[in-house]
Amino acid sequence: MFKRFKVQIADEFPTAKVKKVAGYFDLPPAKRSEILESKTPAVSLLTALEDDGIIGEERGVDDLCEAFEFCSLKRLARIAEDSFLELKKPGSDLPDGGVMNTKVGREELKKILQNELRREQCIEVAMFLGLSESHLESIDSHKKPGEKLFEILFDGQLIGDSNVGVLVVALKNRGINRVATLIASAGPGQRVCHEESILSASAGSSLASQPSVELSKCICKADKFDELKLDDGKLVSIECQQCKNVWIAGAEPAEDEIMLRYNGDSFFYRTPLQMALDLSKISHETVTNASCLKRGDHIVMNRKGMYDHHAILVADVEQSKMHVVHWTTNFLAVVAAVASGNKKAIIEKEKIDFPGEVKRVKYPKEDAPDLVVARAHMLHRKREEYEYSFTENNCETLATHCKIGKGYSIQAEALKQSKGMLARGFRYITGSK
Repeated sequence: MFKRFKVQIADEFPTAKVKKVAGYFDLPPAKRSEILESKTPAVSLLTALEDDGIIGEERGVDDLCEAFEFCSLKRLARIAEDSFLELKKPGSDLPDGGVMNTKVGREELKKILQNELRREQCIEVAMFLGLSESHLESIDSHKKPGEKLFEILFDGQLIGDSNVGVLVVALKNRGINRVATLIASAGPGQRVCHEESILSASAGSSLASQPSVELSKCICKADKFDELKLDDGKLVSIECQQCKNVWIAGAEPAEDEIMLRYNGDSFFYRTPLQMALDLSKISHETVTNASCLKRGDHIVMNRKGMYDHHAILVADVEQSKMHVVHWTTNFLAVVAAVASGNKKAIIEKEKIDFPGEVKRVKYPKEDAPDLVVARAHMLHRKREEYEYSFTENNCETLATHCKIGKGYSIQAEALKQSKGMLARGFRYITGSK
């Protein structure tokens, strides 16, 4: 059970903060170096703390939460506390029996995934289920990707007896129907279910005739969500506070979709766009006519030839006035705030003049304008919770988060993928690492 806790926290733990938290616990220099040099520093730190008896299933995570608070990771402290309490609830751990209360045991299911799924199919299923980039990399680099996918999902307790139907839906969604049928038709009278046995299939039944999975909690089993609303109060989507999966408001379920009931309304799981984003296809379009800009656009404004500033348009342009959400436009104010240690409350929503020319960032795939704008409004409403960082939490990461659900520096990531782009150099002072 505690392994699942470590996986959940590590996915939210900024690598740049691992060294500071390790210092808080006064770990030996050799151990700190080993942690920082590992491929997954956050997991290595949490494992070291568990081995030393500082945290654990019986010991609890109070000391870890205090360390997060001390290191200005208050949001992560809340996540750690809530995640541990959730895992301690009766029934949250996996039983030792078969995965689906059927003749199919874990070893047999493991063999199905290992023998029947190609490497690219394993990655597609992992993407659909919203696994982290580190998980995707570990699956892709493993000699037996199907076995690694099973290990992450079941040994890591991200999927268990009560929601293995989610795996079946993921397989169906990616068009891997034969493997889905193998699992769903594993034996006489077997059940593939989530909660109230919503998704069920008897031996030999057609998966195409089965309804969508309906949940009352997120895939990660958490039941606390942030509501993403527009200015008029329209609820566009909900975001799980624990795993950050996004659920889109909708009317009727389509086949192969996972539906969640929240306050009586239907929401559908959205495959994370950033997982499949082809950075080489991201481009910039110069716009000199303000009327060409649209609500939900990610725009870039050059500041006196010194740096590029990013913002999200939350309304259509009116009389050359752009209504945006962004970190403050005053670069000197940002520098002063960071230097003074007061890094909060500088996300602004305001109307600014169209400067005569901006660049619009064009993504190969992006979320709908309503969701983009709703994310921007939520960031502004919760601005007291966010700390500015020149390299990790800046105007560009705010804009990319609104557009695709993950905040990061497009140019820095693109440079990692294409050495040939190095000649272009860095122009984003506020958005490059």
